[in-house]
Amino acid sequence: MSNEMTINEARSMDLVGGAYPIEHVKAQVQMVQHLMKEIMHEGTHYGKIPGCGDKPALFKGGAEKLGFTFRLLPTFDVQLIDMGNGHREYRIKCVLNHGPSGQIVGEGVGSCSTMESKYRWRNAGRKCPECGKEGTIIKGKADYGGGWICFAKKGGCGGKWNDGEKSIESQEQGKVENPDIADQYNTCLKMAKKRAHVDAMITSTAASDIFTQDIEDFDFSSFRPVAAKVIVEKPATATEKHIKHFHEQSEEEGYCRYISAVDSALVRVGMPLEDLVAIVERSRAAMDKDLEKADSGPHKDKDKEQAPPPVEEEDPKSPSMFEEE
Repeated sequence: MSNEMTINEARSMDLVGGAYPIEHVKAQVQMVQHLMKEIMHEGTHYGKIPGCGDKPALFKGGAEKLGFTFRLLPTFDVQLIDMGNGHREYRIKCVLNHGPSGQIVGEGVGSCSTMESKYRWRNAGRKCPECGKEGTIIKGKADYGGGWICFAKKGGCGGKWNDGEKSIESQEQGKVENPDIADQYNTCLKMAKKRAHVDAMITSTAASDIFTQDIEDFDFSSFRPVAAKVIVEKPATATEKHIKHFHEQSEEEGYCRYISAVDSALVRVGMPLEDLVAIVERSRAAMDKDLEKADSGPHKDKDKEQAPPPVEEEDPKSPSMFEEE
C-alpha cells in the first residue's frame, strides 16, 4: 500500500544514525555561551525583565547576532487578518536557512494585533476647545471663581470657561479607544516579525535553556522602575530620661569630673544613644586610669614613710609615769 512505510524509508529515518555527535552539540552550546560573554551586551542583546524570572530574554539585536554567527538567513511569510473596525492582526512565519548549504534549519512563528491593549487603548485627557491641546485643561480653584482653565504652564493658551461648559465636561477621559489605530499598523507588523524571528532563532540554535522569548514585548513605556525598598534602621536617640540618668550616674560614680569639654557639649536630648554610651565609657576609662596611676605612683611609698607611727594605748593595769606613788 502507498501509505505503508518501506524498509528503505525506515532506514533513511534512523534518528540515532543521523544524529549529531555529542561533541558537536557541546561545541554549539559553548559557542552560544561564548557569544553571550564576548560579543553580546546585557540590556542591548538580551536582558532580564522585572518580575519575569531569572532567565534572560533574547532581544532582536541578540537574535541577529546569533543568526550572523551561525550564518542563518531568515525569510518571512506574512499573513494579514482583517478584524473589523480598522483592527488588524499580522501572523508571520520565519524560516531560517543555512547560508552556505541552503538547508532549512528551523522556523518560528509570531503574531501581533492592534487589539492588544497597548495599541488599542490610550489615556485621554480633556482637550482645549480653542487651542486643541490635550491635557492642558485643569479645574480652577474655588477661591478664584472655579471654572476651567487651559493652563499656560502646561503649554495651554490660558483660556477660561465657567462651570458647566459642555465642550469640556462632555469629553471622554481615561481609557478610550485609539482613534488613530492605523498609526499602529506598521508597529504591529514589525512586532510580529520580531517575535517570529526570535522564536525561530531560539528554536534553531537549541538555546531555549539559555533564553526565553516574547518577554521583550514588555511595555516599557508604561513601566516605571520601582527602587528596592531598603529599610535603614535609624540609631536610637537619647531622651530626657537618658540625659537625666547620665548626669545622676556620673555624679554618683564620680566620673563627672572626667567628662571632656567636647563630650560635655555633645550631651543633649536627641543625640545618638550610642554616642552617649561612648562618652560614659571614655569618662570611666579616664577615671580608672587616673585612679590606677594614683594607686601605683611613687608618692604612695612616700606617704607611708611620712605617716606618723601608731599611738600605743596604755595598759590600764600598769601605773602611769605621771601618777603619784
